[in-house]
Amino acid sequence: MVLNHSIEPIYQLKLDYVFSMPLRVKIFSFACFTLGRTGVPIFLLLSGYLLFGREYNDKGIVRFYKTNLLSMLLTWEIWIFLYNLFMVWCNAKPFDLGMYLRNALFLQEVALGHAWYIPMIIGMYIFLPYAANVLHTISTCTIAVFMIIMYGYLCIVPSINLFLQADSLPAITRQLDLSYSGNLYGFYFLLGYCIRRWEMKIDRFLKKPAVIFGIIGLLLCNYIWTIYAQIILYEKQIQHKVWYDYFSMPIIGIAWFLLLKNMKLKKWKSIVTQLSMCSFGVYLLHIPVKIIIMRWIEKIGDKSTELIVNVIATYLLTTCIVWLVCRIPGLGKILFLYKKKD
Repeated sequence: MVLNHSIEPIYQLKLDYVFSMPLRVKIFSFACFTLGRTGVPIFLLLSGYLLFGREYNDKGIVRFYKTNLLSMLLTWEIWIFLYNLFMVWCNAKPFDLGMYLRNALFLQEVALGHAWYIPMIIGMYIFLPYAANVLHTISTCTIAVFMIIMYGYLCIVPSINLFLQADSLPAITRQLDLSYSGNLYGFYFLLGYCIRRWEMKIDRFLKKPAVIFGIIGLLLCNYIWTIYAQIILYEKQIQHKVWYDYFSMPIIGIAWFLLLKNMKLKKWKSIVTQLSMCSFGVYLLHIPVKIIIMRWIEKIGDKSTELIVNVIATYLLTTCIVWLVCRIPGLGKILFLYKKKD
């Protein structure tokens, strides 16, 4: 996520700029961009894996709304106000009360690159307990057929349309409305649920070294192809930075998820746990920190160095800030949904 939001201000991925890049710079920039893009699929898969796997009775639904939905909503409202204050400082303009109210009421998106995500998650959370209960009553075969249809319609068709556009051919028209299923983001949630539902069979396969090597190979092939496809599209004057509906992104996300799931972290468990507990705070804080840091590192002059320094400095600084704030009783929970490990 930090990598994804750091690369675009440094490598301005616009047609004229990319066209003038040497090939090695194109490969490096799109490789970093594509790697950064995998963060959202992995997180959505994880959300579906953890949340759709539960059964929700009446008390469970109330508990979910209280601990997940309401707490996130309140925290986000606080951050909407803080972001508006930050933009007052950053843009040297007076506080815009009208914009703040539109942001707070979800009538206008906060003008920061990461701010689309929380409203999307809140919208998903509203219906999640009911959708989870319904999923538990559907047969495995029915879910598999439904997922294949969603993948074809939401990922395969848009991917084909990109190359039809590059060759000046008419695009395939999509008329079905899959918004009732959460559309693309709902698809990723459901993929996470499928991994949870078939977990025992998947875990048996993951014990075989040949399967692990196969997953690594699948990951690398799709990752390399996605980089190459973006370069080709830019050369054909199609400014397309890979989005989550490109056909390879679910495959990359699942491959990463399974490989990470299979890792044994006995020695590093405590460190990874602490970092994961700070991750939501890093998400909320990293864009303002990145904007401030960018003012200093622009003087370096070498873009690849600027990117590396920006990513490392932003991540370390935001993690330290979150960790320190969370030492203040109650403040970490309010600002970052930080919960101490029991």
